[in-house]
This record gives sequence, C-alpha cells and structure tokens, in this order.
Amino acid sequence: MNALLEACGLHIGHPGRPLVQDLHLRIEPGQCWVVLGPNGAGKSTLLRVLTGLTAPFSGEIRLQGTPLQALDARARARHIGLLLQQGNPGLHNRVLELVLAGGYARKRHWWDTQEEMATARAALDELGLAALAEQAAETLSGGELRRAEIARLLVQDPPLALLDEPLNHLDIGQQVTVMSLLRRRFVNARRALLLVAHDPGLARHIATHCLLLSGNGAWEAGPAAELATAQRLAPLLGRALREFDTPSGSLLAIDWDAD
Repeated sequence: MNALLEACGLHIGHPGRPLVQDLHLRIEPGQCWVVLGPNGAGKSTLLRVLTGLTAPFSGEIRLQGTPLQALDARARARHIGLLLQQGNPGLHNRVLELVLAGGYARKRHWWDTQEEMATARAALDELGLAALAEQAAETLSGGELRRAEIARLLVQDPPLALLDEPLNHLDIGQQVTVMSLLRRRFVNARRALLLVAHDPGLARHIATHCLLLSGNGAWEAGPAAELATAQRLAPLLGRALREFDTPSGSLLAIDWDAD
C-alpha cells in the first residue's frame, strides 16, 4: 500500500542557508506527526515544500505513490490540505464562502450545490461558527478566522492535512475542541495529520510520530514514545523539561523554575 506522503532524499532551505538535509519521511494512514524545532529550523518551509508551494533543492515527494510534480493544483488538493501559520480571509465576502472554497478540488459546476452548502454549514457548526456564516470574512477575529480555515479544511476533506501551528489565536477551550475534532476526523478515520507545533506537551498528547528539526540540516524521525521525551526534546528546544505522571498518562511541560 502506498504511503499518503513519502519524501526521499529531500534537501530544503533558502539560498545560502540549508535547513533540512537528506530527509526521508513516510506518513501512513492513522498517523499523527508533530514537527518540533527551534525558530528558523525550517518547519514552515517544510510544509510549503511538501505541498508544492516551494521547490526543494533536491529530492522527491510522492502523494499516494504519484510524484508531486506530476499533479496539478486541483489534483494536489485532493491528496493533501494545508493550513498556513498566518490566517488570511482572502477575497471572500462571507464566512460561508471562505469555507465553501475548501470544495474547489472536487467541484464539477461553477455554482454551489445544496449539498455543498450543507457540508460547509455543518463544518462551521462543528467549529462553533454557525452564527457567523453570513458575516463578512474580513471582520473575523484571529481565533474566529483560524476556526473558519479549519472548517474549510474539513470541507476539503483530504487524506492528509498539514497544519502550521493550528492552535494560533485559540483559547484553551477552543484548542481542546479543535485538536479533538482533528484527531477524530483524520487520525481515527485512517487519514493522517502533520502538525507544526512549539508545545512539547502537544506532541506527547496527540502525536503517534515526531519529526525533530535542528535547523543545521540534521533531523530525527520516529515514534513519539521514543522522541517526545524530556531527555530528547530539552536540547532541541533549549529549555529544561519535566515529565509528570497523571491518571490519564504522563505529561510533558517546560520547567519554568530551571535556570
């Protein structure tokens, strides 16, 4: 069975500044990958490369066995979804239109069908935004826009979703709701997620696998049980970490009292 995404010998970075060298990555159905590393390590650049928005220096990317460069934009959108770090309401007049845009890759008509409208409204309802469907997209707060873009991703319904800091602008309650929703709609449904994050606790809580980027070209990839530990992450993040045992499992957090 083909992986949802496979990267082989991938070299990425900026002119004169290599970030990740000879990366090999294989994402299977049912997995949740969390990408961790210091600022400037290439996390966001990696997501843009994996979706074809930025070209790698070298290497190959395959989506379900098909080379990425062989797929046009619509075909890529049927394989993979992307949530960028910074939200943008774009040119959409209404929140509902922003969410409906997620169905672009599968549309057969220029108009929105009743079924498509119902799907978009259901996605808005799942994110607690049903009452804002007719509101101008540009009036949304940062947290509302984030949730609307995640609703758009649900409408797109790709086998694999790549999300760059998906919890930006969300309060604690919304963070829990969004992560539970993403896990249910992707990981539990035998699809897959790849998330860029700064919180090591998130990796411990939701990840099945981790990708650690150092920023000097080096990387590590493997099961979260092996990589999402205080010993492995503290040097990477430059802060002491502590592990706590709770009735629901162990937690990982920054040790704020450490020098």
